[in-house]
Amino acid sequence: MKKEASTFFAFECGAMAGIVALVFSFIVRLGGIAPFAPETATLAFIGIVPASIEQPMVQALGDTAGLFGLAVASIIAVIVYGIFGVLFQKFYSPWITKFSGLTRTEQFLIYSIFPWLFFGLVVFPLTGASFFGIASTVSSSFISPYALVVFPLVLLFSQLLFSLMLGSGYKSAGLFETATASSAVQDQTQGAIMSPTRRTFIERSVVLAGAGILTLLGLGSLISSAAGSLSTSGTRAGSSYDLSQAPSIFEDARLASLVDSEITSNANFYRVAIDLFDPAVNPNTWKLSLTGTGKTKIYSLDDLKNLPIYTQYSTFECVSNLVNGNLISNANWGGIKISDLLSDAGLSTSNAQYVVFYSVDGYTVGIPIAKALMPDSLVAYQMNGVELPQRHGYPLRAVIPGLYGMMSAKWITKIELFDSFYNGYWQSRGYTPNATVNTLAFIIVPGDGSQVSLSQNKGTILLGGYAFAGDRGISKVELSFDQGQTWQEATLKPAISNLTWTLWAFPWSPTTGSYSVYARATDGTGAVQTGAQASPFPSGATGYAMITINVGS
Repeated sequence: MKKEASTFFAFECGAMAGIVALVFSFIVRLGGIAPFAPETATLAFIGIVPASIEQPMVQALGDTAGLFGLAVASIIAVIVYGIFGVLFQKFYSPWITKFSGLTRTEQFLIYSIFPWLFFGLVVFPLTGASFFGIASTVSSSFISPYALVVFPLVLLFSQLLFSLMLGSGYKSAGLFETATASSAVQDQTQGAIMSPTRRTFIERSVVLAGAGILTLLGLGSLISSAAGSLSTSGTRAGSSYDLSQAPSIFEDARLASLVDSEITSNANFYRVAIDLFDPAVNPNTWKLSLTGTGKTKIYSLDDLKNLPIYTQYSTFECVSNLVNGNLISNANWGGIKISDLLSDAGLSTSNAQYVVFYSVDGYTVGIPIAKALMPDSLVAYQMNGVELPQRHGYPLRAVIPGLYGMMSAKWITKIELFDSFYNGYWQSRGYTPNATVNTLAFIIVPGDGSQVSLSQNKGTILLGGYAFAGDRGISKVELSFDQGQTWQEATLKPAISNLTWTLWAFPWSPTTGSYSVYARATDGTGAVQTGAQASPFPSGATGYAMITINVGS
């Protein structure tokens, strides 16, 4: 075999074997058994990307931005395995063939030590997950206490699988020795390498059985998690809270989609998280720890459900939402008031300055104690009348009205009282520690760039949307058709609560032509939203909503 062909074959064989190892590792990762190196690498990369760059990526790609990064990292991992295939051919094979007492399988299995050490001692530490990924938070609550043993073992099985597949590639091509090995050594070892001995059979069986068991455990955990998510996610909502009390304009069929979405279904509720995959939490082993003033109290999920439940409608908006963007949703939340929970735990708040939430995925955020003790701040285990879905923080998340969604931690495992300011995950990356929601009006009907006909609408174009100002409520929404020189007031639908968005509608009788329509809102305190345009980073977007409408006859 020519050198070039041998090198290409070695790379191709290593890459194909690496794909098998990566698929195995990925399935195990989805089951919450061990971390996945390309994922930790992707998260580490995202962690060093300036938030001012990351925010536009979130807007443009949403959750797929992280998945795109994962795909790139996985391709790089396949290339790394291909390089290991070349190293095997050029350096390892000529050396290992000198040990005539080793079977072919043993020669390949021993090679798995090298990628195992590379990923365990180089890749994982470089991504911030420590040696063999033991600092990773991706594992289930059952596995986490044993990460020091389980993670290296699972990584070893993936590399053993890589070595077996590498050996299979060599066997299928009839290439078991390199050109650099001497003829004498080849003759001496040919029988050992080619012979399907009982020892080889046992070794292969052990590796494949171990990999198979881990794969089945991962798939079982994944299926169980998915089934639990489907059973609890629900799709309740999607209808108006109280249309009977609304002005008659909201009964117009042209606003039906807007009115029907006043309460967002769980399936359509927006999601932004630091994770590529939603954490899977076992409710049977999950615990909530409350700590402060020298005291700690532990709650199970059943303990929390035995406390008085409080329900409220509250709108969430992401700090990364654009003016007239779609990272905003409204739902009915059920859970325990944070003030009640702290009281039940016997924690004194007299010296506390911040309440800090810790999540199972490593996310942390702190809110001022005064905000946490407000009667509308709660930890929720229900969403729209059903159990909190996995993707929205099951089994417990915070609901902090008036602040952007990043302050309402999901998958909470610990709540701690701090006597000083706390710099949370996003705050450490430059986002505002205040996080007060900016007042914004949104134009939803008709869509931007719409073509509308006066004759088909009987001379009147119906505009509609919503406005949101956190926990300040909305007192007025106005529209302008002359670049903000004059404003006309829209009709408001009574809000579900002062914590939610407010729907608005406006009947407009234009002539034919192209129009730029602007909208602005006034909050419940009488403050008019600013028209100054600002990007979402670091304190949330500001500026008037604007769409273009082309009106025909």
